[in-house]
Amino acid sequence: MFEIDFKRLIALLLPMRLRRPVIFGLLRAGVEQVEHVYGRFMEARKGHIFRLTHNGQVCYLRAMLNEYFNTKGFRVESAKEGGEWLYAVAETGEGVPVAVDERTGRNMPVVYGEATLDLPQNVFLVYVPASMWARLDEVKEMVDCYKLVTKRAEYIKTSDPRSRNSATPNMSITE
Repeated sequence: MFEIDFKRLIALLLPMRLRRPVIFGLLRAGVEQVEHVYGRFMEARKGHIFRLTHNGQVCYLRAMLNEYFNTKGFRVESAKEGGEWLYAVAETGEGVPVAVDERTGRNMPVVYGEATLDLPQNVFLVYVPASMWARLDEVKEMVDCYKLVTKRAEYIKTSDPRSRNSATPNMSITE
């Protein structure tokens, strides 16, 4: 509907007896600014369509981040309240594993960090791939644009976008 070929439009609207290269060139020069404004309109339209097709729902927020940054590593989850304190050193001073996987018996990275304990109900977590951590300000800007006003995002750096539990052991969280 909005695809306009100005060169063809000028040729079709110009009477046959006036179709000369000089007249056609003058009309093309006269329409140049209209084409410029049309290009700006199409860019704004594309941005508005993108904005209207994405909203604050988790699936759309994740899709928007993955599409905008051209990666598949972003995850958005609701923050779970609760957790437990895990100590790396026992009271006797001997080192103990932070967490042990019950199935394999191997040591696991920190399950909960201090920032994720007892999170309020209006917080959600955005897992940012390590490759995108340098562009965290852009990620925050995009999330703030699409999230609900009453919600607050916590950003967690992940080491491997393919892994489900890939939060880094020191879990860098910012507000």
